[in-house]
Amino acid sequence: MSKANPSASSKQLEAHKSSMRLPGGWQLPPFGVHQVLAVAIVAVALWSVSLVWLALQGGEQWVGSWQEQVKVHVYVDEQYKDNVNALLESLQDVDGVEDVRQVSLEEARDWMEKWLGGGGLDAGNFTKHLPTSLEVTLAEPKVDTVLDDIRDAAVSQSGEVNEDELQLVQAGDVLGTIRSLAWFATLVLALAMALIVSNTLRMILLARADEVHLMRLMGAKEWFVRLPFILEGLLLGGGAGFVAWLLVWPLIWFTSDWQMNLGIDLSGWSLFLPLLLGGALVGGLGAIIATANIVSPETES
Repeated sequence: MSKANPSASSKQLEAHKSSMRLPGGWQLPPFGVHQVLAVAIVAVALWSVSLVWLALQGGEQWVGSWQEQVKVHVYVDEQYKDNVNALLESLQDVDGVEDVRQVSLEEARDWMEKWLGGGGLDAGNFTKHLPTSLEVTLAEPKVDTVLDDIRDAAVSQSGEVNEDELQLVQAGDVLGTIRSLAWFATLVLALAMALIVSNTLRMILLARADEVHLMRLMGAKEWFVRLPFILEGLLLGGGAGFVAWLLVWPLIWFTSDWQMNLGIDLSGWSLFLPLLLGGALVGGLGAIIATANIVSPETES
């Protein structure tokens, strides 16, 4: 009697343990170094994408609620108060301005009291020294030259524009451009990640070519053969997304003091589903690409 080869038996046992059985007879391919590397590379790529979106989230919070309805204030000193009506009409004629109104003293006093924080000071004494203020509401979509036109109208009537608010409006344009670039970078990286998963699964598929060929000869449908690899792609992508999400938290905790100083509050939870589902989608796409040509000529009629 021939003795069994111990090394061969151990290899078969190891291969059996490294495979995952699914209901219905499906079996996921064995997990190895290629899958681990794929998860690590995709996780780093997703983490990089998440940093871009976190930075965009912080920028939008720092800019504030002006995005919903952009407003700019124009101030007129007491010595030029006779120019207020002319300035108001000039601002209303600017293309891209939706509305112009004069801020009342009562409204200015209420704002001053809130700004003082209830310190017991008489806001009325401060209010009477404030310049006349005109509130300009910009129309949407914003006209490119509206800010320069508002500044020119203010200067022509000895008025002064709140330059900080103009910078916020300009920051909004920059954030819009950054958001578009972020989407473009996300799509490009998603395609690259899908190709990484595809190459990984393709190598596994080639290693199991004989098994796939046998299954096709026995009458297994193409979808039945492809499904374990697609499930593995979803698992690899989703796992990479989860790892990327975990890597986001140390950065958020490390910058907590900096966020507090800027008045922003970055949320890692808002990235959980996008990273998890996005990773799974990328992995599934890579698996579909890798298994696109699972056919056996002997079984085709």
